[in-house]
Formats: sequence, structure tokens, C-alpha cells
Amino acid sequence: MSEQKTAPGRQTYRRLLLAVVRFLKSPAGGKARWLLAALLLLMVGINGMNVANSYVGRYFMSSIESRDSGGFVRFAWLYVAVFAGSALVGVLFRFTEERLGLLWRDWLTRRVTSLYIDQRIYLNLTGEDAVSNPDQRMTEDVRQLTTSTLSFLLMILNGTMTVLSFSGVLWTISPKLFMVAVLYAVAGSALTILLGRPLIQLHFRQADCEANFRSELIHTRANADGIALSGKEADIRERLLSRIDGLVGNLRHIIAVNRNLSFFTSGYNYLIQLIPVLIVAPLFIRREVEFGVIGQSAMAFATLLGAFSLIITQFQAISSYASVISRLDEYVEATEKLAARRNVTRIGITHEAGHFEFKNVTFIFPTDAAPCSSRT
Repeated sequence: MSEQKTAPGRQTYRRLLLAVVRFLKSPAGGKARWLLAALLLLMVGINGMNVANSYVGRYFMSSIESRDSGGFVRFAWLYVAVFAGSALVGVLFRFTEERLGLLWRDWLTRRVTSLYIDQRIYLNLTGEDAVSNPDQRMTEDVRQLTTSTLSFLLMILNGTMTVLSFSGVLWTISPKLFMVAVLYAVAGSALTILLGRPLIQLHFRQADCEANFRSELIHTRANADGIALSGKEADIRERLLSRIDGLVGNLRHIIAVNRNLSFFTSGYNYLIQLIPVLIVAPLFIRREVEFGVIGQSAMAFATLLGAFSLIITQFQAISSYASVISRLDEYVEATEKLAARRNVTRIGITHEAGHFEFKNVTFIFPTDAAPCSSRT
């Protein structure tokens, strides 16, 4: 496969969008739409709980600073209530997300399997039009596509709601702090893309390396008797070891890129805890804000920056997801080419008493100058 194919293009994402639309319009789409609506409603609840939690925490810490025992007890109970509500909504959100992901995977796996049989992809495992490791694409890649697409979609929607919810909170505390959060997230995202871009191609290769090694093991087990009789153990061992070399070598490259990426993201995340305190603490010292605002600003800053910084926090998962999209896109493209070029005449087989009758069969013998057509 060419290197250009390892990065998803516009056509790839159009196919992904088409797959989502087809799913929502399928017989399973009615249930899917209800589950998606429930997820959006729960997402609003989660963000509402987070905003409430920031204000409860603010007044709770301020009551401690002012030695207000009555306020301390009152806001402690509110804290417990908000935590309980957040836990309930969070569990229901996760459950609904998993059910929707399973529903999509079930539908897509059945669709891909039907294409595999109906378009006779199983007959094109070698040659120019071959699709490498179709079993991998129909199982692991479909699983990752459905779970990751849903997860990233919900993260983007949740991030949008979080930005809308906490931008106002952070702006009322300090407009300067809000602007710092935006600029910090933009700069961090740009550097993350620069450092982690090779991961997309490397994850694509790794999936093929893992699948190739498994295929060799399956081939060895299926031909165990022949290998033992022919004494080809040394050749098989060399083939297996070469697959391991490719697998491990590519994984070393992934680990090296992840190391460089982790150096940056670790420092980026540590500074998130310090920046709001450096900006808001002087306001408290000048008695312009109450003590609880420091804690609220730290929480709001971290939450808002987390929403702005999805590329930074999820880049490794995004790069793996991009490789999965490319692999499935290659599978779909090969299927479409085969369907467009082939007009397969199927063999007709009739079983009657004492004999079989074949239709549309042509026999070619090495010594004949021309093919010989036959019905039986």
C-alpha cells in the first residue's frame, strides 16, 4: 500500500459520514436516535453538575476561610449531593454510550460481512486488487471505528458544551485568565500535532504487522502435518521471526514518538495547575476576590482548557483512530472496484438422483488449443 494512503483524506471522511447516515437510516436507526438524544440530554446534565460543583466548592472554601461553621456544614452537604448526582448521570451516560456503540458495531459488522461474501472479497486475498488482512478490518477495525467515532463525537460535543458553560464562569473571575486559557490551548495543540503527526502512519503499519504475524501463526497451525513431513520448520521459523522483527521495529518507532510527545504533554498538564493560581492569587491578596475564587478558578481553568485541548489529551488515540479509518476506507474502496469491474457468472449446481449437473462451467485442458464448455 502506498504511503499516501496512510493518512485519511476528504473522501475517507465523506465515506465515514455516509456510513453514519446509513446507520441512522437503517432499521436500527430508530433506536440509535433515541440513544443519541439520551446522550445529549445526559451531557447537558453533566455540564450543569460541573458548573454547580464549581460554585459549591467556591462557597465551601470561602466558608472555611471566614470560619463560618454553619456555611461549612451546609455547603458540605451540597457537595455530597452534587457528587452523588454527578456519579449517577456519569454512569448512565457511559452505559448509554456503550449500548449505542454496540448497536452500531452490530449493524456495521453485518454490513461489511455481507459485502465480503456478496462481492467475493474472499476470492481476492492475493494479487493486484488484494486487501491485506480483511479479517482484521472486519473485526478489530470495525470495533475501533464504532467505539472511537462515537467517543470522539461525544467528546467534541461535550467539549463544546463545556466551553459554553465555563467560559462565562472564567470570564467573570478574570478576563485575563480566560484569554490565557485560549492562547495556551492553541499553542499546545499546534505543538502536539507537530510532534505526534508520525503516529498516524506508524499505527497503520502496526495494525498490519500484528495481523501478518497472526496470519503466519494460523497458516502454520493449519499446515502442521505438511510442515512436519517436509522438514520445513527452519523456513517457517525464519518467516515467523521476520514478522516479529517488523512488528517490534515499528513498535519501537511508536514508543519513541510517544516519549517525545509525553515530554511535552506532561509539562503542559502540570502548568495547568499553576497558571490560574498565579493570576487569581494576587486578586485575593488585594482583597478583590474571596478565597474560594482561587479554587473555583483552578477548576474552571482546568475544565475549560481540557475542552480546548482535546487534540493534546487525545492525540495518541486520534492517530490510532485515523489509521483505522484509512484501513477501512481501503477495504471499502477495493470492494467498490471489484463490484464495478466484475460481472460474475455464478456456477449452477443441481443435485439429482445419482448425478450432479453443473451449469456455466468451462474446462481448460493443458493439451487443448481451446477451452471446452460443459454442462455435466
